[in-house]
Amino acid sequence: MKKLLSIILIAILSVSGFAQTLDDQFNELRDNSETFKVYKVIKQTELNQFWNVVSDSVRVLKQTIEQSQEEINLQGSKIIEQEDIIKAKDDEMASLLYDTGHISVLGIDLFKEAYIAISFSTIGVLVIVLILFFTRFKSNQNIAKRKVADWKKISAELEEFKKESLEKQMKLRRELQTQLNKLNEIRSA
Repeated sequence: MKKLLSIILIAILSVSGFAQTLDDQFNELRDNSETFKVYKVIKQTELNQFWNVVSDSVRVLKQTIEQSQEEINLQGSKIIEQEDIIKAKDDEMASLLYDTGHISVLGIDLFKEAYIAISFSTIGVLVIVLILFFTRFKSNQNIAKRKVADWKKISAELEEFKKESLEKQMKLRRELQTQLNKLNEIRSA
């Protein structure tokens, strides 16, 4: 709105000044004035008219400067707002970049590559330990089977030995009894 008013005012002043610049109007005022010795005599109405044109021009320029300053201030505040938005976006982007490269495990921030390496290392160690336990278990199971087989074999041999010993004892008792019976027969006869 102010710009429109300024443009209209300049147009009016230009038309009233016959589209002359201030320099042209000043030169015309000086050239059209009368000379008295070394002095120039200027009609007061023409001087007042020129002064009005100068005042209007200065006022229009001041308004233009004020409007420009307001626009500069407005643009400055917009620039500050945009810089704040850019800073917030940069912070958010930095946070997202950090989050894409890191992972938090038990409250410890790790690079994702380090986490993957640690995970696979842990899984590898657990697999190796599991294989060792399995082979140890199988070994112990084989030893236990052998021991049980050996125990059964020894138990069977022991039972066989007991049977044989019992049979020998019984045979010896029978023989002893036979001999005792013979001896008693010899004594009683």
